[in-house]
Amino acid sequence: MALFSAQQKKQLHILQYLPVLLLVLAIALLIVSANSLTESGSSREEEIVSSALERSITQCYALEGAYPPDLDYLQTHYGFTYNREHFFIDYQYIGGNLRPDITIIKKEAKD
Repeated sequence: MALFSAQQKKQLHILQYLPVLLLVLAIALLIVSANSLTESGSSREEEIVSSALERSITQCYALEGAYPPDLDYLQTHYGFTYNREHFFIDYQYIGGNLRPDITIIKKEAKD
């Protein structure tokens, strides 16, 4: 007498692969989550650079009565730093009494 029918044996055979399938699903979920966190961190980094630059420009104007002539001046006198490998900053000095035109561009990652 057979302990299991043919259909029950198939179900048992499929259940053997369930842990493997769950593991693959968990790994896929981790990869998707990691990519999402990386993208979120990248946009946050751009916000931080923009905020720090605006703060340094405003501080310079408040203390000296004129806007800084270039980024080097901010780096030397006000400690502004950013990762040049990740961002390009276009700093257009208009004049001592006019706020400079600033554009922050995120560079593409080199793979």
